[in-house]
Amino acid sequence: MIPLFKVHVPNGVAKAVADVWHSGFVTEGEYSDKFEHSFSQYVENNNTSLVNSCTSAISIASRMCGIGHGDEVITTPMTCMATNEPFFNDGAKLIWADIDPSTGNIDPDSVRKLITPKTKAIAGVHWAGQPFEIDEINKIASEHGIKVVEDAAHALGSTYKGRPIGNHSDYVCFSFQAIKHITTADGGAICSRTQEDDSRIKSLRWFGLNRKYKGSKWEQDIVESGFKYHMNNTNAVIGLLQMEHIEKIIKAHKDNHGFFNENIDNKHITKMKTNDDSESACWIYTVLVENRKEFQDYMTRNGIASDPVHMRNDRYTVFNDFRRDDKDLPGALEFCSRHMNIPVGWWLSESDRKHIVDTVNRYNPS
Repeated sequence: MIPLFKVHVPNGVAKAVADVWHSGFVTEGEYSDKFEHSFSQYVENNNTSLVNSCTSAISIASRMCGIGHGDEVITTPMTCMATNEPFFNDGAKLIWADIDPSTGNIDPDSVRKLITPKTKAIAGVHWAGQPFEIDEINKIASEHGIKVVEDAAHALGSTYKGRPIGNHSDYVCFSFQAIKHITTADGGAICSRTQEDDSRIKSLRWFGLNRKYKGSKWEQDIVESGFKYHMNNTNAVIGLLQMEHIEKIIKAHKDNHGFFNENIDNKHITKMKTNDDSESACWIYTVLVENRKEFQDYMTRNGIASDPVHMRNDRYTVFNDFRRDDKDLPGALEFCSRHMNIPVGWWLSESDRKHIVDTVNRYNPS
């Protein structure tokens, strides 16, 4: 079976982890500092802080946006629950915007109609790595004095108008979870616009204390309650090794994506829209089909894994209080009833990707 996801394991990772453990310094320290610097250089934003998950990054972003009980967050329903649960846990009311079924991304026209005096933030996800309309979303936010949070879990290596994702909005959250482009087993990062915000984030991720404080760390006054969200040396040393391969990994995803776009040709398959002003990191390759189960069974019989990956968050019982009628979310209804993802990652051989294209092109629903 050609897998939909595969964990990238750099050579030497076992020895590197063992060396960290034998050093006795396994928590935040030398390697987390080095990985943080390396990652910030890659995304071209020095205002970058490592954390222990993308969910933690979004939790910090929620705090930075000042979100509390009764505030509203306009967000996409088409994502992992990790995008929306942090806002919900802070007491926010989730306001579901519609999505563009040709991209899977949040629809700015829908967002604009949902703004109220209670709106505190807009949250969007770069579906499959394809950047959403960042400028338009930020324009709406600026007009109303609210913040924008990008969930960039799919988008490490994506660019928008010539700049890496991580530079365009108030807070941009990345994931190093097991099946992302690079993994630290689990982990994440949050980028912000200003050094002032980054300093506050670095304090929030560690109980409200300054880890770099000169003198006894425990003599500091805590002026704002924080979290235990920092990344440790064990995860960070894995991240450092991953950074040696990141260009090759991202390039392979993009090359395979381009191969599929050029060669998949089946009237029963709809490919996703791409935009000239951005470049996707191609974490997954999404297609739209009329019968998802039939397509998935067909792909399985031909030795190719496929899966929807994420489902509409507005259908989860935990979010019952925020439900909207399907007639209000026609794009989400269309996309979520038809979307399916096929392998596009660095692990595909030439014969693998040719087999995937041939199989998709032969698909003929009953």
